[in-house]
Amino acid sequence: MSSLAVVVLGGGVASFLRTVCLNRAQDSIAARLRSQLFGALLVHRDLEFYQSPSSSGGDNNGDGEGADTAEEDGGGGGDKDDDAKEELNDDTTIVATSPGAIGSVLAEDVSKVSEILTTTLANTIRSACSVSFATLNMIRINPSLLGLSISVVPLIGSAAVVLNKFVKKVSAKQFEVKAQAASFAEERISHIATVKTSCREADEVAQYDQLQLEAARLGRAVSLAKGAFMGFMFAASSGALFLVFQTGGKAVSAGRMTSGQLTSFATYTFLLGLGTSGIMKASSEMEQGIVCAGRMYGLMAGEETDEDVAKTKSVSGTGDIDPATVDSISLDNVSFAYRSNPSNKVLKGVSLKVERGKVIALLGKNGSGKSTTASLLSAVYRPQSGTVRTSDGTDIYSLSRKAQSHLVQVVAQHPAFFDMSVRDNVTYTNPNATEDEVKEALANANCNGFLSKLESGANYRVGRNGSKLSGGQRQRLALARALLSHPRCLILDEPTSSLDAEGETAVVDAVQTCRKQKRGLLLITHRAKTLELCDEFIVLEDGEIIERGSFQNLKSNKESALFSLMPDLL
Repeated sequence: MSSLAVVVLGGGVASFLRTVCLNRAQDSIAARLRSQLFGALLVHRDLEFYQSPSSSGGDNNGDGEGADTAEEDGGGGGDKDDDAKEELNDDTTIVATSPGAIGSVLAEDVSKVSEILTTTLANTIRSACSVSFATLNMIRINPSLLGLSISVVPLIGSAAVVLNKFVKKVSAKQFEVKAQAASFAEERISHIATVKTSCREADEVAQYDQLQLEAARLGRAVSLAKGAFMGFMFAASSGALFLVFQTGGKAVSAGRMTSGQLTSFATYTFLLGLGTSGIMKASSEMEQGIVCAGRMYGLMAGEETDEDVAKTKSVSGTGDIDPATVDSISLDNVSFAYRSNPSNKVLKGVSLKVERGKVIALLGKNGSGKSTTASLLSAVYRPQSGTVRTSDGTDIYSLSRKAQSHLVQVVAQHPAFFDMSVRDNVTYTNPNATEDEVKEALANANCNGFLSKLESGANYRVGRNGSKLSGGQRQRLALARALLSHPRCLILDEPTSSLDAEGETAVVDAVQTCRKQKRGLLLITHRAKTLELCDEFIVLEDGEIIERGSFQNLKSNKESALFSLMPDLL
């Protein structure tokens, strides 16, 4: 009786420890995988990775603005991926790169992989031990009956191979549809104002329902396949057990084995079937895990060619430089094309220099390559040919990302904000800034007027992407954030597009600040009030510089490209 109590108590403790250890291991592995994946996405992936050919629509017609906006939106602002409907292929795993799809991989796929590496693997080992134990004892009792017991194994194995192949293919499609649904929902919620003002709520809900119905349909197909396999395996195992009892009963009647041996043999046959069932189930789950692992490591490593890797392995180097020694940053005969459309050159042999204390205006029609030029100066992209250098000849791509950020800061047309306080957003470029530095940056960007009206001032929480602020307020805070990093060169990309009259004054103040602090300033704008402050004008057309000169010289020439571009101004 005491031995039985020890067995029962020991089994309970062992089961408790097994469950606790497996769950802890699963959570730990999932946490590490998510951290590694998130780190790889932020550190080792360049901006173009997040822009599929359909999402960076501007790139295909020479417009870099679409890609540059995506940078400010955290890689997702430009994901107009045809409602995230990537084509599904039976032979390959598509790795979507929209924020919603990446979130799906971080949540569902990582959980599945960690489950496979812990619980599924442990169950496989347990089932294999059960099969081995049962087989050895069945051989010891009656080897001839063992042949009947395992006669169905080839049939079950063949069925399992077919099942696993089917499950892997359908599961891959199901995961892709789920990723599409996640991406679809994320995009519609991000642009909820547009959805509502366009009265498209019902249409979007219906489209989302279709994605969910498709995912459910694929899930039912997997369930039916698994159910058919389990039913077949049960019927085959039951048939084998019936033959064992029939043949064993005859052996008992003939005195070749005892009834106890037959009972023991039947018990081991049950254990054999149970273990085999566990192995087959684990095999099916592992096929799904392989699909998830492929998607996860596809995001980490990608599927670029060797040439792509050589070009984009790292935008930043590891070198450092004293920003105070830099008098200018220049593009020298730079040509650039996005990987999504390599045959379309967005920039063609562009050369320009942004010098300390000087203000340059960069003008051109949409798609001329203005924002792409800004991205190259800030080392977001690497050109296919030409160089981006500092005044002492240092290649900007040989510098660390920290050094690059101290050299150039960009205030984009649609700046991004995190759901944090005003202070946290402004100090994002310089977390170690002193209180005086923060106040100076806010004052130079003309932010004090509206900050004084906020209930908690600089501690006011701005909401997701600054939703609690007006467009002008967001632009001014973005300007303060850029100034706080003390860049040698500041780029304002259409800074007055969302500003009111007070905001335009802030841009004028920024121009004056750059002159006073001997910073170079590149203005991408078409506003007269700011254009009059510029020292040089550069006009881009189809990725080429077609004109440059002073405002007065170009204004007086009615044949100039500037005159044709801005007739109302001139």
